[in-house]
Amino acid sequence: MSMPSWSATKKSFCIGLVIWGFTAGFVGAQSSSPTEKQRAENAFFRGSHLLSRENMTKALPALEEAVNLDPANVKFKRVLAIAYNNYGIRLNKEGKALEGLKSFEKALGVEPDDKGIQTNFINACIQAVSAPADKLADKEKIYFLKKVLEINPKEVIAKKALAALLNNEGVTKGDSSNAQEEIKRLEDALSLDPGNLAIKKNLGIAYYNFGIAKGRSGAFEEEIDLLKKSEKLGGKDRATTQAMADALSNLAVTKGAAGDFKSQISLLKESLELSPNDVSIKKNLAGAYNNYAVKETSISFSDRSSNLENALKIDPRNQLTHSNLSSILTKEGVREYKSGQVNKAISLLEKALKHDPKNKVAQTNLAAIYHNQAITFGEKGKHDQEIQNLNKALAISPENAQIKQDLALAYNDLAVSLENKGDVKQQINLLSKAAKLAPDSKVIKENLTKAKQKESSKTTKSEPAKAPAAKKK
Repeated sequence: MSMPSWSATKKSFCIGLVIWGFTAGFVGAQSSSPTEKQRAENAFFRGSHLLSRENMTKALPALEEAVNLDPANVKFKRVLAIAYNNYGIRLNKEGKALEGLKSFEKALGVEPDDKGIQTNFINACIQAVSAPADKLADKEKIYFLKKVLEINPKEVIAKKALAALLNNEGVTKGDSSNAQEEIKRLEDALSLDPGNLAIKKNLGIAYYNFGIAKGRSGAFEEEIDLLKKSEKLGGKDRATTQAMADALSNLAVTKGAAGDFKSQISLLKESLELSPNDVSIKKNLAGAYNNYAVKETSISFSDRSSNLENALKIDPRNQLTHSNLSSILTKEGVREYKSGQVNKAISLLEKALKHDPKNKVAQTNLAAIYHNQAITFGEKGKHDQEIQNLNKALAISPENAQIKQDLALAYNDLAVSLENKGDVKQQINLLSKAAKLAPDSKVIKENLTKAKQKESSKTTKSEPAKAPAAKKK
């Protein structure tokens, strides 16, 4: 950014040459070694005389000597300050900007609260801003403008000029790959001229570039902080948004590796909001939900299952997550059964098998629960419910010999209970099922034989009498 031209009217310098008059006379006899005070007076007299003749190059050393010898002398200091000031005016008129500013600075060093000298210094600094580099380098302009703001922090022209110079210096630092110095200069520039859009843009770019560099070195938290600052200044653009998404995702990976799964999930969710179609972020978030559910020991069952379900919403075909959810549901189902909550246990175990039909633990426990319920129904003579639950158990564990045996007996018991109702066909149907399940059971064989005989006998009795054979003629 180039330095703006300044159109403000330059103020005239307000302190002119000062001529000090002295009464001529003779100095009385002195000792061979004059006192320090006498030497100071002599130096002051000499300096004032030279000052009245405008011989600055010789007047200033003499006046400096006087002040050095008698630093408490107000008159000496005042004259020295005015001499510096007047010399500054002369140098400035001669086009010697740097030398003039240094002379004004010396004047302020002697008389820092003098309003006239302050005004002359401020005006000279503002004029010097437009001086070519061979007359006054940017570094020197910056130095003197900072001095101006120490005197008057509200000096608007100086603030804007200093902001422009710091901006240019910051950009130069960025070009030389000195990112921290670049940012420092640009931050200082923006604090001086907060509404300057060019400085805002440059600082936003500097934050972005430094953030990317931090990310490459693995400092993801710093990268995120810098990218947020960049967004605040320059708004969200595609590059910044994607960089932020990547930085959040990378930081999330490090959090997960350290076992901080909650932070990992939070960061990945934020990342996915910025880049909703990023497949790798989705996979990472699903994995984070899964890991949190499996590895975090202090969370409840509902939190575990909820996190695994969240993982499956993102990655529904992930067999590992299905298996993990099935295991957790199985464990909770067994716990519920032991506490007497049979229906809850059944619901949980059925759900477990939907997620992982090969879960042996879930199969065994659910089959056992159905089996036990069936036995209870059978003892109460509720053979229909008994058979229904045994069929569920057998569907889960089709090779279980005990379930087969009990189901065969349940069919047999229900068939026997139907004997008085005369429903022989249903009896045969039930006993046939029982015989298939328990082919070696003598009782079932006998009952099936009897039922078939009864059905046969019933059929024979119900047949109409045959007409007598016609006689042959």
